[in-house]
Amino acid sequence: MYYEHFNLKEHPFRLTCETKFFYLSPEHTHANSIMEFALINRQGLMVLTGDVGTGKSMLVAHFLSRIDNSYKVFQIGQTLLTEAECLELLLHEMGEAKPETTVSGMFKQIVALLEDFHKQGKHTIIVIDDAQNLAAETMLRLYELSQRKVDDKKICTLYLVGETELRKNLEAPAIRDFISNVNSKYHLGVLSLQDIRKYILHRLAVAGGHASVKLAKDIFPIIEAYTGGRPRLINVLLDHILTYAYLADLKHITSKVVDAAIAELQWLPFGVTRGTEPAVEPEKAANEERRTSYKIIIQSNNKHRGEYFIRKKRVTIGRHRENDLRIDDPLISRQHAQIIQQGRTIYFRDLNSTNGSYLNNKRIDIAPLEEGTSIQVGSYKLTFARSNKNTPSNSNSNNVLEFATTLTK
Repeated sequence: MYYEHFNLKEHPFRLTCETKFFYLSPEHTHANSIMEFALINRQGLMVLTGDVGTGKSMLVAHFLSRIDNSYKVFQIGQTLLTEAECLELLLHEMGEAKPETTVSGMFKQIVALLEDFHKQGKHTIIVIDDAQNLAAETMLRLYELSQRKVDDKKICTLYLVGETELRKNLEAPAIRDFISNVNSKYHLGVLSLQDIRKYILHRLAVAGGHASVKLAKDIFPIIEAYTGGRPRLINVLLDHILTYAYLADLKHITSKVVDAAIAELQWLPFGVTRGTEPAVEPEKAANEERRTSYKIIIQSNNKHRGEYFIRKKRVTIGRHRENDLRIDDPLISRQHAQIIQQGRTIYFRDLNSTNGSYLNNKRIDIAPLEEGTSIQVGSYKLTFARSNKNTPSNSNSNNVLEFATTLTK
């Protein structure tokens, strides 16, 4: 729809696993290296986990696209199966037309096929997607398979790929004792704020529209806040943003365009569900609408350092001078956190900072702010409070001194 409008040759944000669009973030590069290490060193088993939408499938597709014909590759994506059904499916993938009827019989058939491939000089790679659905007995059987050897060399490398739940499943008593010695494990994290920008620009460049799609700098913290750095959600949101811009005949993607697209999608900040929003009584809500002025009280070493008055729907906090609220502290990241106003609710969201943000000594990703809420960032305590109507604007007041300076745009 918007290809011609932005001079694109193809869709830049499809949800399919097209490896030419794959962006190797530091997270994905590290995970890919561990996958390669497990294969080169014939470790038998590697476990890759990650939250939904973090790019596990794309990473696996990228990894397999670089495998040459000295390997046999088999991949299973259906795991809501019994142990027998899983082994039967694997046999069909391996080309066995007449599987045995018992679990032990099918297992022997699989081992025989792997040994035959080994004699042919081909090492076997088996990828099990959605491995969090596997029953305990199935995982134990697959682990046994991954440890089979010929001439003291393992005859296959098995990759268990699944959501975060898989990590918990592998800690079950029935499994833990068997695979506790597996060294190759990696949990795929989300994209950082910096990598979100690189990811988007990379996909636009591959689609041929890197120079023709103009993106304002301030849109990326917004995208991070509503996608949580998940590539899949970034794709969904960017596709909608470009569609909105096309329909409005706009070429420059500003924060207003992003806000409008998010409003159409009716998205909340990532990590917030509609059922978790604080309930507000009608009379109290009316009063709050008339008092829309808020501030952040800044303290360190139990001393008052200053106040920042909130005048925007989104306020970025960090060490770099481009932030709305700049706090000069080595324990605070360049872009550390964000304050987001969504309707009548205001949230504090950590932007995947190095040292984190803490509420009541607990590290948080996102949390609703109420009057009196205090959050620790670095060595500073930020307290959310209401301010009077007559509070001076930030542009007229250098109200936070050298410990925490403000930047007005």
